[in-house]
Amino acid sequence: MVLAAPPELVIFDCDGVLIDSEILYCKIDAEEFTRAGYPITAAEFARKFVGISFDTTLKIAAEELGRPLPDEVTHRVHARVKEVIPAELKAVQGVAALLDRIGLPVCVASNTETERLRWNLDIAGLLHRFDPHVYSAKMVARGKPAPDLFWHAARQFGVDPGRCLVIEDSTVGVGAAIAAGMPVLGFVAGRHCWPELGDQLRAAGAFDVADSCEAVDEILARAAISAA
Repeated sequence: MVLAAPPELVIFDCDGVLIDSEILYCKIDAEEFTRAGYPITAAEFARKFVGISFDTTLKIAAEELGRPLPDEVTHRVHARVKEVIPAELKAVQGVAALLDRIGLPVCVASNTETERLRWNLDIAGLLHRFDPHVYSAKMVARGKPAPDLFWHAARQFGVDPGRCLVIEDSTVGVGAAIAAGMPVLGFVAGRHCWPELGDQLRAAGAFDVADSCEAVDEILARAAISAA
């Protein structure tokens, strides 16, 4: 779907779009999965699991290993996250200024568990920009790549899915937006992004790809001009 007119609602993914967290989480997860007998680098972890919930990631790893990872993996990951995220997490460069300029209703829709999602946004100084419109996959029957979460977000504002704009950094999220009938913009400004990601997001259905928050502004401006 192409963005032919200014949207009535902008739906942001969180990790890798609003907050530059994927590079931190992928490093922690890769080190702990490797320690548990599932060898993988942070870059490999990003390519394989970005956009997928942690529970699903554990299931995939267990299927590939032929055994579940020990429970200590989850405990160690959570313990390291509590140390690293408050010290190192920041908003993606330019996000605060983009939100100042955007002039449209906005919300967050993420596969991240609700408490951690709000915690992350608060640490990055962004929670107040969206609260109470912070939606987690835990609020619906199915998370991404199912469309449920995006439909849920649109319903809260009474906006038709086709009048929303989703901003996503993963093929899982892009697929969910397409399934929901929403135009989706790929976003590759996070430090975890790899060179081929933009092409992968387009192949998954993104109508365009932005490599910065300024590029998002330009795409929204083009939509406004086209509608004029």
